[in-house]
Amino acid sequence: MAASKAELDRMVAWLGAVRFCDGLTPEQLNDIAGEMYLRPFSAGETLAAAGDEVTEFWIVAEGEIEAFATDPRGRESPLGAVRQGETVGELAILEKTPRPVRFTARTHGTLLVAPAEVLLAWVEAYPSMMRSLFHTLSLRFKQVTGMAARSLPSPRLGIVATSPRGRVLAGRLATRLLAVGERLLAWSDHALAVKSTGSWPDALIIQDLAASDTPLLQPTTPGVDRQIVVVSPGSDGRTDFRRLLGCDEVLWLLEPRDAADASQDFASINSLYRELAQKVRIAWLLDADTPVAPLLTGWEFEKADVKVAVESTEGAIKRQERLGLDRLVRALRGVSVGIALAGGGAKGMAHFGVLNALEQAGLSFDVMSGTSAGAMAGILYASGMSPEQAIKNFQQDLTPSRLFRSLPKWPNWYLVSQYRRRAWDGMLRKYLHDWRLEQLSIPFNAVTVDLVQARTVVRRQGDAVHAILESINLPIVSKPILRDGMALVDGGVLNNLPADVLAEGGVDFVVGVDVSSRVRPEFAGNRPDMPTGSMRDAGALDTLFRIFESQAHNIGKLRNRAVDFWIKPDTSGFGLAEFHRTAEIAAVGEAAAHDAIAELKQRLGELEKRLLEQSRSRA
Repeated sequence: MAASKAELDRMVAWLGAVRFCDGLTPEQLNDIAGEMYLRPFSAGETLAAAGDEVTEFWIVAEGEIEAFATDPRGRESPLGAVRQGETVGELAILEKTPRPVRFTARTHGTLLVAPAEVLLAWVEAYPSMMRSLFHTLSLRFKQVTGMAARSLPSPRLGIVATSPRGRVLAGRLATRLLAVGERLLAWSDHALAVKSTGSWPDALIIQDLAASDTPLLQPTTPGVDRQIVVVSPGSDGRTDFRRLLGCDEVLWLLEPRDAADASQDFASINSLYRELAQKVRIAWLLDADTPVAPLLTGWEFEKADVKVAVESTEGAIKRQERLGLDRLVRALRGVSVGIALAGGGAKGMAHFGVLNALEQAGLSFDVMSGTSAGAMAGILYASGMSPEQAIKNFQQDLTPSRLFRSLPKWPNWYLVSQYRRRAWDGMLRKYLHDWRLEQLSIPFNAVTVDLVQARTVVRRQGDAVHAILESINLPIVSKPILRDGMALVDGGVLNNLPADVLAEGGVDFVVGVDVSSRVRPEFAGNRPDMPTGSMRDAGALDTLFRIFESQAHNIGKLRNRAVDFWIKPDTSGFGLAEFHRTAEIAAVGEAAAHDAIAELKQRLGELEKRLLEQSRSRA
C-alpha cells in the first residue's frame, strides 16, 4: 500500500538525519522514501532469525533492536544494540549471504524497510551511499575487533600510597574490586600498616613484601583476576619503586600538598625506570579543604588522572567519596560511562533533578559533556556541587526582586538583563572561583560555536566559568565573546546535545539527557486550532526565544546516534527564561530519571558482566 503524504514526510525527515543518506538532495530523499514502507515493532519481538535469507534492508527510524550471534555449537552471545539512524542487512544483501545474526526488539519502535533489490539499485545510482556503507562497515569492524581484543586492564596493579589517607583509599579500592566480582591477590611492603586502616576487606590476606627483594608478580596466576602490590615510603621517606617493575599500571595516590615532592620522584622514576613511568596514573586525594586538584605544568602522563575524595576513615563513606571511588574502579577496569546534557535555557534546570535521582540510585559518571544550560549545570556538578545545593542556589540567584517581577513578561527581560549586565560571571564565579576544567572532579566537555570558522569548539581545559559563558552565550541577546581569534556563541546553534563528543572520545556507554525533546504547541498565546483572525502578534523577545527553543528541539534529533540510553524530561510546560522555577523544573527531571533507573541499571550491569566474562575468557 502506498504511503500517505504524512508518512512520506516522516520518512524523508528520518532519512535526512541518517549517515546512509549523507550527500543526497531533498529530491533524492523523497524518491528513496517513495520506495520504502514503515514497519512498527514491539519490545521483545523477534524481527529476524539467524540463517534467514535477507530480502529486506532496514533503517531503524525509532527505538532500538539488539543483535545476537550464534557460534558453531549453537551458543548465543549479544553483539550490541542497533540504534536510531543505523542500518541493518546491507552486508548480507551485497554479499548474497544468509543473515548471520538474530535481531530482537529492545524497545517499541519503527523500521524503514526497502526490498533488497531496491538497495542494490540505490547503491548503483547514488555513489555517496556506497561511501556511507563502507564507513558504517568499517566502524562495525572496529567495534567488534575492539571488543574481541578487550582484556582486564592492569591485571598486575601497583599502588603507591604515600599517606594514611592513601592507604585508606587502597583498601576501599580492593573492597570495591572484590564487590564487582574480581579475584584478587595482594602484597604490601607495610602489610600491617595497610591492614590497620580498617578499610581493607577482612577476607583478603595481604602478604608482606618485607622479606623479598624480587618482584613477586607473575604474568598470570590461576584463579586470580588481579594482583595488587601496595608500596609506601620507608622510615627514610623513600619509596622502593623496584617493587613495581612487574606491574601493568601504577596508581599513585597523591596528596595535593605533596605534588612538588612527587614531581621529583616522578622525574627520578622517568630517568631510572622509563617503562614504569609510562604506566603511572595519578589519583588525587581531595577533601572539603581541597575540592579540586592542583594545576600542574610539566607533568606528562599517558594515563588520565582521577580525582577521589577521602574525608572519612571509618563508617559509611560520603557522597563525593563514593562518586570518586566509582570513577577510579571503572578507570582500572577499562570501562567508561558518560552523560551528555542538552541545552534548553531554563529547561536545563531539569538536569539537576536527573543527576540527583541518578546519584541517589548509586549511578555515577566518568566524563560529561554539555551545551548551553547543560554545560552550566554539568560543570557545577563536575566541580563537586550537589544537585540539591545547585537547585537551591539557582532558585535564589535567578529570582529577581518583587518590583522586577511586576513588569510584563518579566522572565524574558530578566534573562536579557543577566546578559546585558554581565551578571552570569559574578554569579558563577562565587561557586567556581578561578578553577579550570582540568582541575574538576569529573572531566567535562563544554560545547560552544565559533562564528569565525563556523564550527563547534569543545572546551576541555581552561577557566571553567569562561567555558560556561561561551556555551550559554545567546546570539542577538548577547554579543559574541571574542577570544583567541574566535567569536563564540551558544553551542546549541550547531550541537545541542553533544553525545557525539563523548562517543568519539571512546566512552563505552553514553546517557543522553534531552530537555528539549518536547515543545508546547503554543506560541505567544497562539495555538494550532486558532483561526487567523483570533491570533495575536508576538513580541521580538518571544519570537527570538521560540526560535532558540525550536532550534534546540530539532538539532537534537540529528546527533542522537551516539546515545546508548535516553532520559527525556517533559519540560514543555516551562519557558526558556523561567529560571525562577528551577525547583519545579528540576522535579520534572528527577521524576523522568526515576522512571528510567531500573532499565539503566540493567543495561550497565549487562555491560559490566560482559566485560568481566570476556576478560576471563582471554586470560
